Amino acid sequence: MKKFNTIDQKEILAASLTVQEAADNHSALSGYIGSSSFGGTWCTILGAAWRETFGFKHAVAVNSGTSGLLAACMAVGVEYGDEVIVSPYTMSATAAAPKVLGAKIIFADIEPETFTIDPVEVSNAITPKTKAVIATNLFGHPAHLRELRDICDNRGVYLIEDNAQAIFAKEDGVYTGTIGHIGVFSLNVHKHLQVGEGGVCVTNNPDLAKKLRQAMNHGEMRGGILGLNLRMTEVTAAMAYEQLQKAPEIMARRRHIAQMITSYMIGLPITTPVVRPGCEHSYYCWAGLLDQPARGPLPEPFRAGYMKPLWFLDAFRGTGSRPAGNIAEEIENRIALVEICSIDPTDEEIIQMVEKLGRVL
Repeated sequence: MKKFNTIDQKEILAASLTVQEAADNHSALSGYIGSSSFGGTWCTILGAAWRETFGFKHAVAVNSGTSGLLAACMAVGVEYGDEVIVSPYTMSATAAAPKVLGAKIIFADIEPETFTIDPVEVSNAITPKTKAVIATNLFGHPAHLRELRDICDNRGVYLIEDNAQAIFAKEDGVYTGTIGHIGVFSLNVHKHLQVGEGGVCVTNNPDLAKKLRQAMNHGEMRGGILGLNLRMTEVTAAMAYEQLQKAPEIMARRRHIAQMITSYMIGLPITTPVVRPGCEHSYYCWAGLLDQPARGPLPEPFRAGYMKPLWFLDAFRGTGSRPAGNIAEEIENRIALVEICSIDPTDEEIIQMVEKLGRVL
């Protein structure tokens, strides 16, 4: 079975020409010059294309999705003593970004159908110390974003979307990543659009956009917040632009694979991925729920489990209590995954892999 890889001559040529131009003209491959520039030619082009594609006023390119989460937390003012609410069922970077800034991580449990953070749990967890909620659009399905945004707006709290897994997903016709105060996208090697490493932050708020740029560019602006070097290179931006042009084809193929897997699951003891009414799934992963926990390994490319809830990691022990009900652990014990953005099977291979799973189950 082939691995998923959409890098071809277009990205190779864009990267090569960018390096050649830098060599010929002695120009910087980063394009950033102190406080006077926020990226070179390709970072500027990528930002404009991202704004046009997703309908946002500001797009800030960064060197990874993790850096984007850190920049977002810095932009909204997360600091020592603040509380930041996150799902326990997400990649560690979601909680690590606010934690390294000194925030106390508060875990709000997930809901059992799409495995995203539960708005009721979030509302109950907000206190006067809460600075932000980070909602992960897990596996490519939208969290309850509009409901979460309303809760946050009513309580004076920022909503940051970790949209690393859900590019081009939608809730009620609106792209994920564009409903929170800041949305963070990833261009990591195993995402839908991939350039090795990279990310983009979006916002409609000019003050937050300014602070995002300060956060990723050493804070080198008058009156700026502290910042780091979280900048995207010109080579990465050139490749990312080419990937964005391929997005319709990439997304159609990922959705086809996931939907075909679902169609052949009839009769097996597994609940296929739920898509909430009004939502569009982008299928970073196909995530089904076994009727009973797996008693052993599942046949590749299926796997049992995603990752243990974050409170099991040493870095987060004692930082946030387990929510009452503890749905995250129950889901982890029964979930069966296929990483759709890691494989590129033929239709025949999809049938074969589901048949193998059926025999094991």
